Amino acid sequence: MNKERLESLMVVDQPVVPPDSVIHTFSHLKGDRVNVVLTQDSEGLSAQSMVLRTGDWAKYFLDAWYDPIYRSYNFQKAEQHALEHIVQ
Repeated sequence: MNKERLESLMVVDQPVVPPDSVIHTFSHLKGDRVNVVLTQDSEGLSAQSMVLRTGDWAKYFLDAWYDPIYRSYNFQKAEQHALEHIVQ
């Protein structure tokens, strides 16, 4: 989680959900301001591996992701699509 290492690895100004999301990742974000690190696989964002920085944003993120409205929404790919929806 080193600032410089994060900045060298960040995917900037790219679709949040590849290949065609109209919402793009930030192009100006600094490594010390990163609150969540997500991984991607061939299916898109992966809910299997992530890092959250402790704080208010992490509390919001987890509350939103586990909110009954997301759990009962019947997303096609369940938690992966819920994660993509929240991130966008």
